[in-house]
Amino acid sequence: MNNYKSFFYTNINSNTTTQVKSGAGYLHTITINTAGASSNTISVYDATSGTTSPIAIINGTAAAGSTLTFDINFVNGLRIITATGTAADITVSWE
Repeated sequence: MNNYKSFFYTNINSNTTTQVKSGAGYLHTITINTAGASSNTISVYDATSGTTSPIAIINGTAAAGSTLTFDINFVNGLRIITATGTAADITVSWE
């Protein structure tokens, strides 16, 4: 029997609004696979519509290969909005 936790993943590589999950869940990490350009932002919300107070606003132009660990619960849903400039390619790890 394995003693490790397994997560789902969602890859986002364009400026868009992505409803990663509806309902309660857990945000493990966000990895920037390829950095964006021109002030690209990655906004993370506990929501299924609109924007509430953000969990985080991340600079999408950060170095490729950066992994941000959150390890937090969300209640309403996990919504990510990527905007401005050339989009970063990111992978969201969640359950």
